[in-house]
Amino acid sequence: MQVELQPLLLHGTIKEITEVGVRVGIDGRMGVLSLPLRCILTDKNLELGQKCEFYLSYVNVL
Repeated sequence: MQVELQPLLLHGTIKEITEVGVRVGIDGRMGVLSLPLRCILTDKNLELGQKCEFYLSYVNVL
């Protein structure tokens, strides 16, 4: 199936911070995203409740 993938800008809130990663609750009850700290780009200290934004696209299976 040939589909043009276009990432969408989504927003979320930091729900959990550990020594290895962060869990972000996606706005609109779309789920939770778990990310390693190396994927987080910021100059600020991470805090619970901080708003964040990220791009997400569909998964294309090869």
